[in-house]
Amino acid sequence: MEGQPCPYKILDDMGGAFAMGLCGGGVWHFGRGWMNAPRGYRFSGALTNVRLRAPATGGAFAMWGFSFCSFDCTFIHLRRKEDPWNAIMAGACTGGLLAARAGRRPMITGASVGAILLGLIEGASLMVQRFMSQGNKAIMPQITHKAAPPPPPPTNVYGIPTGEPARLSHELGFDDYTELEAEDRF
Repeated sequence: MEGQPCPYKILDDMGGAFAMGLCGGGVWHFGRGWMNAPRGYRFSGALTNVRLRAPATGGAFAMWGFSFCSFDCTFIHLRRKEDPWNAIMAGACTGGLLAARAGRRPMITGASVGAILLGLIEGASLMVQRFMSQGNKAIMPQITHKAAPPPPPPTNVYGIPTGEPARLSHELGFDDYTELEAEDRF
């Protein structure tokens, strides 16, 4: 697994789901409290609604996160591999488990909805990963570089080349390869 090992991942995901449910439920219940409160009491009614209902929404999200991550870790342990099928099966089991109190038909419906939603999410993430990996290859064209020409020899203010004089006769264009002495240059 990418992140933490499973026992810690379950608690981490449950806490993250609670925080998401609390924040999202806070926004949702603030709007509902604002709309349902009488004039003059809208702000206080919205805050009261958030205080009373947002923690319950956060708890429902935390329960979903706990159940989903527990099933996901169980499938990873049983199948000994981590792939999208684990998340899809965990979504189906979570949807079925959370609807189990309502009976067999809602349980089957919840499991189907959980599997379909997680299948869509996993499929979309695989498509985005594939698109991003192909997109990077298409953007980077092959660039061929020519070797840079050698820099010109250094010159003085009159344009006469300066630097080390040629020491070997073949550098001067002679056929014999005898080295020229410093006193032979002038």
